[in-house]
Amino acid sequence: MLRYSVKKSAKEKFIFDPTQQWLSDIRWSTETECMSVLQGKSLLTEMDKYSLNAAVVKNGIDTIRDDSHHISNEFTKLFKYVEAEKWSAVRSLVIQLTCHIRSLIQECNLSLPDPPSYILEQQETVMGECAKLAQQVDRKSSTSKDDRTPPKIPVTNQLTFLGQAFSRLVDLALGHLLQKVVETLDEANNPVTLSSALGTVVSLGLEGEHMCYIFAREGGVRALLDICRTESLSFIHPQTLRALATICCVAEGIFEIEKEGGVECLMDILCDYSGGEKVRGEVAGVLAQVTSPCLENFQQLSGLVENLDEILRALIGLCANTLSHEVFLLASAAIANITFMDSMACDILLKYDAPRVLIQSCGTSVAQSLFAKDQVATVLANMVAVDNCRQCIINSGGLDLCLQLLQERPLTYKSSAEIAACERVQQKSAIALARLCREEEIAQIIVEMEGIPRLVELCRNKGERNNSDAVLVACLAALRKVSALYKTENIIDIDFKQLIQPRLMDSFLICTNTDENFV
Repeated sequence: MLRYSVKKSAKEKFIFDPTQQWLSDIRWSTETECMSVLQGKSLLTEMDKYSLNAAVVKNGIDTIRDDSHHISNEFTKLFKYVEAEKWSAVRSLVIQLTCHIRSLIQECNLSLPDPPSYILEQQETVMGECAKLAQQVDRKSSTSKDDRTPPKIPVTNQLTFLGQAFSRLVDLALGHLLQKVVETLDEANNPVTLSSALGTVVSLGLEGEHMCYIFAREGGVRALLDICRTESLSFIHPQTLRALATICCVAEGIFEIEKEGGVECLMDILCDYSGGEKVRGEVAGVLAQVTSPCLENFQQLSGLVENLDEILRALIGLCANTLSHEVFLLASAAIANITFMDSMACDILLKYDAPRVLIQSCGTSVAQSLFAKDQVATVLANMVAVDNCRQCIINSGGLDLCLQLLQERPLTYKSSAEIAACERVQQKSAIALARLCREEEIAQIIVEMEGIPRLVELCRNKGERNNSDAVLVACLAALRKVSALYKTENIIDIDFKQLIQPRLMDSFLICTNTDENFV
């Protein structure tokens, strides 16, 4: 051990401290034995295994889907050539199609190291149909001229059989791969692994409704709801709910939610006010998706109407308290969709002062986006149809807001989504004005606030409404309602004769055919 004289100053002790010198020297030292032990150990943990599996599955799905789209285009081309009886081209395309199908089968087997028997049987069926198609095409060349049966009929039928068998094979292969994703969701509990699997689900869901349908069919919705019910996995609940909202853009996903008791699970999270705003906002996103009136085979989820009071109270609370424009958009979208489901929703919203909350929010940053305004305009247009709600909306500034939203112009936006949202805002604002205008007093306010010139402009100028017929009809209806209650000089003679006096259909035709000359 090194010894230092006690007479040395504190500064000298700091400079020549042996501990510091040792720490400095050890940085450049290595233990060979330790390095050898590390090199001999496998670094493939359970987390790595699931991550690797997710990557392989995603690549396999992408490959099969891309190849199947290419082959589908070849089917379309073959049908056209058979219909035109271009047999020389048909023969070469059949050979090419068979090669591409065989190649896709090989890709399937690479992505599925141990494919189940039903997939192998379907592969054999597909190749058998390919052989039959080749025989039909070859037989055509040996058909006698006396045979009155059109040669394209058996070929067309066989091509149809092959197409059906091929579609079945692709569907089975994608379903088996998605089963692997569902298994990962069921078995893994590592944050990184689950996050990776959920990212795969969202990515696949955004690629089209068909992938959403297969995922729901293979138990994906059940697996996502199981994660949401597991308290120890609460760290991953927001991402899980986002994946659930992505998948439930098809009727099959909604059926699975109903089958698995998903409404109760969503309610538990939404109405747990001790939970974070983020996770409750994601529940609002799921509700907005599953209640969308745009969905094919739209139906009410069992348990939703029965618990409407609690759900709407929680959603209004989110709109009132959030500082996030995304959370506000999701919650207001869910509210807007629910108002289409049951008129009772409007009375519940009135009880929780929803008009004031939503209208005041439009003056803040949380509802400045056009999409948020679209949801607010929808709620107001639906609520004002209920007599009990009209006065509350007027007192909360709903009339002013509708006239303000009517000033939105599609020409100021670039993306197709924003332009479409602008049209909806114009249409719903005009509908709300027409429904609000039941007394002369309201009509007078609309006139005094220069609502008439804007309604006329939207009827006359196609560019102001982006050629939307829906906006035109709504504005014509609002104009007629105001004019019937309050006479004003703002409506000039020609506007009265063309926009108000004729039948609605005649006015509509006048506004949509202004560029045509009639003799």
